[in-house]
This record gives sequence, C-alpha cells and structure tokens, in this order.
Amino acid sequence: MAWFDSFAKDYDQWYESNLGRFVDRVEKKLIEEMAKPEKNEQVLDMGAGTGTYSLWLAKKGLQVTAVDQSKEMLKIAQDKAEKEGLNIEWQIGDAHQLPFKDGTFDLVVSVTAVEFMDHPKKALREAMRVLKPNGRLVIGVLTKESSWGELYTQKAEEDPNNLFAKAHLYREEEIETLLPYSFQLKKGLYLPPVMQFDEKEAEKIERERQGKQEKGAGFFVIRWDKENSK
Repeated sequence: MAWFDSFAKDYDQWYESNLGRFVDRVEKKLIEEMAKPEKNEQVLDMGAGTGTYSLWLAKKGLQVTAVDQSKEMLKIAQDKAEKEGLNIEWQIGDAHQLPFKDGTFDLVVSVTAVEFMDHPKKALREAMRVLKPNGRLVIGVLTKESSWGELYTQKAEEDPNNLFAKAHLYREEEIETLLPYSFQLKKGLYLPPVMQFDEKEAEKIERERQGKQEKGAGFFVIRWDKENSK
C-alpha cells in the first residue's frame, strides 16, 4: 500500500468534518463491540495508515504494534503518537508477509485496509498465523451495496487517481469466502454521506437499524476467533 503515500498529507482531514467524526464514532463503537480489546493485550494494527486505531487502542492500555507499507502514512501516525506521549511500535511491512513470529498477538485489527490489498485472503491468513491460540481477528470493511458504496464507486469512475479507485468494496455474501472459518458479522453506518444532518436523529436511526441488522449498511465488522488447532 505504498500507493497511499500520495494521500497521506490530507488523509486525516476527513476526521475534522462533522460527518467524518460521526462516522469515526460509529465505526470505532462497532470495532470495540466485536474486538473487545482488553488492557495489556498485545494487538497488531494491520494496515495502520495514519494511526487512527493504533492510537485509540494504545489509549485503552493495549500494547500496540502497527504495520503499514506506506512510509508517509506511518510518519504522520508516529508524529501523532509522540505528541500524545503514546508508546507504539511502528513497522514498515507488507500484510501479505507479516514480519512477526507465529502466535505473537492476542488481537489483530485491520480497519478499511483489506479493501486495498492485492491478495486479501493471503493477508488474512497471515493475520491468523500471528494470532495466539484463542486470539481474535477483527476487520472493518467498506461495503458495496450502500449509499457509501455508490459514492466511492462514482468517485473511482470519475477519477482513476482517486483513493477509492483501487478499493474492492464488499458484498455480504463475499465475507464467507475470505477465510475458511466461522465468523461473526455486524453491520453499521446507515447514515448516508451527507454533510448536513441532525446528529441526535442520526444516532437514533443508527441504533434502530443496527438493532435489526438491516441491509444498506456502509460498514461491516467481521470477527474470526483462532481455535487451538488453527
């Protein structure tokens, strides 16, 4: 994902908008519910980018290792962590060949990264390899069949250099093909990509639609547990 180097400088601007902050809250809540991170656990943030989830997990007291192929993205992440006094191990590396021994981590998290990988199944097998027995692999992916998916597809069609031009957006039926193990899926992000919205109303609708796990979600969170035999 060295391709991300060219997007690094402006990547975090998204989180400065009301919509970006809302989406970030929704997605982090879903990841937390599924990953159940615990203090002092060893966690790998695979495809860490500018460190949004690395910093978030470090603040929760986990021992965080972050890996990404983009030097520019990790440079920004490191600067942010230093400013906040967070101790995170940063590594330039390829998710398809993770530079870690078998059974290193309690938890592997990867959010909006698998969509951009050349061989996502290989990367996920690597993630399972570096998990300890009974460890958890939790990923968050952007979806195809949603208003967000329509927006990303349109952006990619209009501009081949757009960030989403190399993204594979996921359909629900594809999830079971990623790894040959049973999984848990939770769907969320039902607010469409509009800049003007009532936050309280959006949160209410989000709770209701998540409760029903309706179609049209813009974000899937998937969890696999590593059994002793894997």
